[in-house]
Formats: sequence, C-alpha cells, structure tokens
Amino acid sequence: MTFQHPSAPRLHIGDIRSAADGSIEVELAGELDTRETERLRAGITGVVREHGPAPIRIDASRLTFLDSAGIRGLLACRRIIGEAGSRLSISVAHPNVFQVLQITGLLSVFDVVEQSDVSRGQTARHIVS
Repeated sequence: MTFQHPSAPRLHIGDIRSAADGSIEVELAGELDTRETERLRAGITGVVREHGPAPIRIDASRLTFLDSAGIRGLLACRRIIGEAGSRLSISVAHPNVFQVLQITGLLSVFDVVEQSDVSRGQTARHIVS
C-alpha cells in the first residue's frame, strides 16, 4: 500500500521536446483533475511563451485519469494556444483518457487518432471518423 500526501502533485508534466515537423510535444502522466488543472494551464502557458506559435501535441499515453475538470483544463489550454495562433492536439491517449474523450465527443476536437495499448506498452491506431 502506498500513501501519497494530499498536497503532492498527481499530474506530471514530463518531457517537452521539439518534433521533426516543428511541433512541440508535451508528455503528461498521472491524473488530471480539479487539483491539477491549474498546474496544466501554467505549464502549457510556459510552453507557449517559450516556443511561440508552434503547434503543441500532448502525449497522454501515461495520463491515466481525466475528469470533467481535467477536460475543462484541456479546453482552456486549447484556447490559450489558439489565442497564440496555434493548435493543440493529443497525439496518443491512454485508454481511460481515450474513452472519456470518446464519450464526451471530444476526440475530433483534440485530433486524437491513437490510443495506447497499456497491456503491451504499444500504441493501437484508431481513426476518428
């Protein structure tokens, strides 16, 4: 059994790297809920400030939880990036996150086309129609 202090962050903003196509990829891991949305917005705002209008892709293959507050946080980040003249997309999503975005009709809003296959540590391609 693991005990985590209630104030410990549950969202990890990992590697931020430039891709060959000029976009910036941001890796998210952990949980995105009410307590973590402000951390996400601050992190994405910093990425936009540093990298300007480059498109931002989120690798959410290790983001295991997303609730309605997390969705609002992602939509706020999408707005922030849009105001900077660019786009936000999710390049790959953990199955739990993929399912939430699918149920809420947001797969196409975030251009999600892939969901990770956690059982094999791989990515399964899903084309959004």
